Order: sequence, then C-alpha cells, then structure tokens
Amino acid sequence: MLVVLAGCSVLAGCGAPAADEVLPPEAEWAPAGAAPTPTDSGALANDTGAWSGVPHTQDDALVLALRGITVYAVRHAEKEDEGDDPGLTAAGVARAEALATLLAPVPLDGVFATDLLRTQLTVQPTADDHGLPVITDVDAEDDLAPLLLAAPRDSVFLHAGHTYTLPDFFEALGADPVPEVDGYGQLWIIRAAAGAHATVEETTYGLPEE
Repeated sequence: MLVVLAGCSVLAGCGAPAADEVLPPEAEWAPAGAAPTPTDSGALANDTGAWSGVPHTQDDALVLALRGITVYAVRHAEKEDEGDDPGLTAAGVARAEALATLLAPVPLDGVFATDLLRTQLTVQPTADDHGLPVITDVDAEDDLAPLLLAAPRDSVFLHAGHTYTLPDFFEALGADPVPEVDGYGQLWIIRAAAGAHATVEETTYGLPEE
C-alpha cells in the first residue's frame, strides 16, 4: 500500500534530513499546529477555557534538533452498546464535534483511524473540516507509527485509536513512559522524530465524561 501525504510518499521516506544536513544550533521545535502554552490564546483550551497540558516526558534535544512530526491522538468517543461494529452515542457525536472545533486552527496533513466505525466517526468531523479523507487501511499497532515517522518534517497528523492500540502506538513513536489511556476525552499531543524520545502532552476535549 502506498500512502501519499503532502505531495510525496511517506513510504519513500521523503522529507528525511540528509546525512550531511546541519541544522542551526538555534533551531527550535516549531511544527505547524504545535500545542500552545498555558499563556497562549487558548486555541486548544479545554471546556473550562484553560490549557490543561501535562507533560509526560522531558524535552528531548534530538527531537528538537530534528524538528520531527506532531501527532494529535485520541481514543474513540463514547460508543453505542450494541452491534459488532457500533457507532457513537449522542455524547460521542458531541465529543467528535468538539474535537473538530478544537483542532480547527491546526493545519493537519493527514487523519488516521482504525478499521472500526467508532474511531472513524470520532475524527470524521475534523477530517471534513480540513478537506481530508480518513485513512483506515494502515495497521494502528504495527505500521502507523513508522509511516508517520517517515513523513516530511513538521508534518501534523490526527489519529483515533483504542485502549488496546494506543499504548503500542505511543511506544512506537518513542514515548517513555507511555501515557495511560483510561477514559473518553483525552487528547495527546506527541512530538516525535525517528530515533529520538518523543515528548507527550495531555489535555482533554469535550464535556466531562458522565
């Protein structure tokens, strides 16, 4: 399978730094759509209007130097109780819309979900707002992280997964420790580069879980 993002094949490794490329010492992590700080304008504030980012890892100098990718990751929103492949409840639909509102100012390059309906519906409003398809044919546990890490530097992605897929995904991106996935409405902002420790921030979106 060949996935083309931002005009090139991420499987071909385009955008990777050349072996002899030297970045200036003052280079800073500045991907499009980077998470704001608590003093920023609040574009990614939660429902209380306050940024609630909690860093899970310390900044890694190699990640900053390589200027890697940014991934916004969520667990699917509240799902219905019946059916082999359930959709979202009314609360889940509202949460999906809240995610779209939250990420409206973020210039996304790709939106990914698993092959199950509940993850696809969680990110569909965001994908629609950005004019992007929801890509569902990349294995979230084994293939997605390497695919994204091979994307051009400063690329920004959204992914919806499950309690049983997200921990492996986080680990494959270089997160250590791996964030705990324990409810609905969690949003992780991961800055990662191949061969480096990822930095992870966590916030929430949508109404508090009932």
